[in-house]
Parts: sequence; structure tokens; C-alpha cells
Amino acid sequence: MASELGSAAPRPSALKRLLLKPKPCSILLLLKDSEQSWYPSKLARVSGASYVHVINLLTNLRKFGIVASEKKGKQNIFHLTEKGAYLALTLDDLAKKCEVAETEHKMVKQEAPPPHPLPEAPIVQKEKAAAAAGGASRIGDSAAQQNASSVRAPTQEAKREAKPAPVEKK
Repeated sequence: MASELGSAAPRPSALKRLLLKPKPCSILLLLKDSEQSWYPSKLARVSGASYVHVINLLTNLRKFGIVASEKKGKQNIFHLTEKGAYLALTLDDLAKKCEVAETEHKMVKQEAPPPHPLPEAPIVQKEKAAAAAGGASRIGDSAAQQNASSVRAPTQEAKREAKPAPVEKK
């Protein structure tokens, strides 16, 4: 028992690895509709999986006793076994519960009040107080920065515009 607790997590079963993926789940849920005749190419088209993937999946599901097939002419029609129907109902119930939980999460997230703004750092508070009082502070005095920006050296373009036009010599 002590060795079980200390060991790594058990490896998932082959059936769990097979079924807990989006496309196999969608195929299993499609097969739940027993009024339809489900053949591999139709399952592939409706589920968005490739034909080869569907064939391989159906082969594995048949090995586990989840699906069975019957031949109608040239077509193999697949349907769920009793075991498969139970799994499909359970999976459908789980999918519905996940959708409800996701919807509730989105609603709670939208209703949540906006987050409070973070308090300003003490340095920023001192700078704002100094700017309001008209004094200078060590870092980023906004009034001093505005004055410095208005007293900048003229750009090259401004210098060209300020020069008088050259006079032509005859």
C-alpha cells in the first residue's frame, strides 16, 4: 500500500485514452441517435474527422464492445451496443453539465465588479504632491518636463524654414 501511494499516477486505460478526445466523443454521441443509419463516411462527414480515423476508431470501439455493425448491401451500418448506449448517455450528461458550468462561469465573470485600481506607489504620490505645490521632485516632475519640452532646440526642418531664401545672382 505504501508503494502505491509513493508511485506515479496510474496510466490511463486504453478505453479512457480512446474516448476522452473530442472526435471520438462526437462520434459516440452521433451514434446515440439510433434513428439514423450511421455508416463510416457519414460519421466522418458529420463529425469532421477523416474517413480513415473513423474506420480506426470504429474498429477499436468494436473491440471494446461499444459498437456493433450490420451489413446492409455494400454498407456497414454501425450502432451502439447496450454498453455503448450507457457510455454515450453518461458522456452526453457530462457534456451538458460542462456547458452549464461554463455558462455560469461566464455569467459570474460578467457580473463581477471591475477590479479596484492598484494603489499608487509612494514615489508617485510624492511627485503628484510636488507638482501640485509647484515644487520640483527627483523623478518625473510633470511641470518641469513640460517646461523642458517647450524649450527644446529647433529641429532641422524648423532651421531650414527660418533661413531666408537664397538670392539669385545675375
